[in-house]
Amino acid sequence: MSRTEQEVRQLYADTHRMPAGPAKFAALEQVARHADALGLVEFAFDVRMHSTSVFHNNGAAQKALVAFSWCRAAYDREPQRFGGGHERSLLWNMKWMIYNVHQFPEIPLERAHDLLEDMERRYRLGGHSLHAVLQHRGLIAESVGELEAARAHYERMARTPRDHLSDCSGCVPSSQTRTLVALGRDEEAIAVGEPARTSWCTDQPQWINSELLLPYLRTGQPHKALEAHRTAYRLLREKPYHLAELGLHLMFCVHTGNPERGFDLVERHLHWLDRPRTPLAEADFAAASVAVLRTLEERGEGDRPVRSRTAWAQGQDQGRGQGHGPVTVASLAAGLRERVLRLADRFDARNGNGYQGERLRERMAAGPLGEPLPLDVFHTATHRATDPRARRIRKLVEDVAALTAAGDGPAAAVARLEATEELLEADRYTEAAEAAEEAAREVGRLGLAGHAPRAAWLLFRAHRADGDPARAAAALRGLLEGTDGGFPGLPPRPRLEEELAREETTPAARHRWFLSASRRYAAEGDTDQRLRTLVMAAHAADGPEALAALTAEVTTALAEPGVDAARAAVARLRIAHVLYRTGRYEQAAAYAEAVPEAYADADPEDRVRHARALALLAKARYRLGERAAAEEAARTSLSLGSEDDWEVAVALVLLLRSRGAAEEAAKVMTAHDLDEEDIDEDYLDD
Repeated sequence: MSRTEQEVRQLYADTHRMPAGPAKFAALEQVARHADALGLVEFAFDVRMHSTSVFHNNGAAQKALVAFSWCRAAYDREPQRFGGGHERSLLWNMKWMIYNVHQFPEIPLERAHDLLEDMERRYRLGGHSLHAVLQHRGLIAESVGELEAARAHYERMARTPRDHLSDCSGCVPSSQTRTLVALGRDEEAIAVGEPARTSWCTDQPQWINSELLLPYLRTGQPHKALEAHRTAYRLLREKPYHLAELGLHLMFCVHTGNPERGFDLVERHLHWLDRPRTPLAEADFAAASVAVLRTLEERGEGDRPVRSRTAWAQGQDQGRGQGHGPVTVASLAAGLRERVLRLADRFDARNGNGYQGERLRERMAAGPLGEPLPLDVFHTATHRATDPRARRIRKLVEDVAALTAAGDGPAAAVARLEATEELLEADRYTEAAEAAEEAAREVGRLGLAGHAPRAAWLLFRAHRADGDPARAAAALRGLLEGTDGGFPGLPPRPRLEEELAREETTPAARHRWFLSASRRYAAEGDTDQRLRTLVMAAHAADGPEALAALTAEVTTALAEPGVDAARAAVARLRIAHVLYRTGRYEQAAAYAEAVPEAYADADPEDRVRHARALALLAKARYRLGERAAAEEAARTSLSLGSEDDWEVAVALVLLLRSRGAAEEAAKVMTAHDLDEEDIDEDYLDD
């Protein structure tokens, strides 16, 4: 189907609102094809260059290489068509391609070296620093085992000035730290990397903290390693792009004697292997997983079942998995080991040496470094035991340890829940979030269905307090969507639905849960709460049909006997604001007019509400062209001391000028400190 240029550009704009994933990838590729068909070369370049970034950052490296290759060829064919911005995009994204290409064993190593040569040629031609070129030469040399060359490139890079094509202040030290770790220079790696732990970009600080884990452990700084682990994992756990870095965290668990924590991470993230970002990242994570699983096997837990939603582990990946039947620690370890060795052989054949095979085998065979380091938050949450609550937390922690040692898992899980509550009450939100996750995992692992609602509620509260609304919503959503009933010991169900609605990230989800809560309140005969949640649902209504349905429900609720007058006034005013913002001025005016005039003589708060209603009425009547009614409402609102007096004064000035009362309009401007640039209808939009 042919498209016009305007339609294609709109399709491209639409892709920016899509979440990353196969649907967005396909949409971007479709836009590029349409642009090609229309001969929009510069636009097609921009689309593909943007696509390169999207693909690279979301696990589609092969697609990124294809899109970038098109852009490079188009630029070289007709460089006169493109400006400096296009050249900079090409040079910047070239770094990502070089970073990716050596991680695919099916791509000849010469391809990476050719790209490096091309990169250096272009950078020199443009008069740019070779800082980024040396960085990527070093990364590739380190990856293929040419450690002396990696050292030389690192040292040259350290002497070369950065420029606008260099990576950011967090990513450069991360790359350098990786090279120094490979060279066995741990102290220097820490000195270079540690200052970057406060940096922020899409890869930071999770990348640098991950790279520092092993140097910290090998230099006798386990508690710094623990802090780096917690900081990094909270940021990378939702980003499959960081598959290789997650492997470093698995090795951290192995080295610190925490195979249980490692096993939990394997179960959580094994499905990332269904679509690994690159084969090298796949090998890194899989090898680290083998190290975790092997440790459990050595403890006699080879028959332990593995809970994972990955198709690979369930033997559904076209013959690469373990076959049908339950997946155990031993069977998964064997399958992953085989997978790693196949990848290692492919890399070694491509690289012409045994470096990757040796590195990956060492990783799979790794064990503890030094004394065990407790990672469970219940072992580390007691360092501030100077007040009664902290002492209660310490007592609960001791109970968890004692009950776990005695083999009483259910009682230990309940103690974990109680400790989580205490951490929340003590405002130790990060610790509470970790404790809640650990408690919820134990409740789920032990099948303690009776405690699952409490665990989910605590998980919700902890993540919300810790500033993680997405995880908070997921915890409570899972609880509410599992049943239609209530939960003993928790707030009433409509209250839970309200809490979830506030944390949802999309208007449609907020609308859904507020509306559900309002109907549950209606079933309980609580009209006031029904009205309140209906108004919240109206604020989140996504589209005219949903808003129309909501206003109809509000009208019905307002007509019921026994409705509190103040609650009704608030509801009418808030609905009026929603209607006004969405351009429904007639309906907004009707709701605003219904706010009782008796409020004008009531207490100050009610007087303000009346003034606000009149302010909204004045703006609505103005938009409807009903100038006399608008002017009357504006004057009355200003006389009552409206909180919205600035906007109302603007409306009144516009109204006065429209009927030629310029002198009075000037007086209103002086009284309300308005400048000429303030007198604009656009200021009446809200």
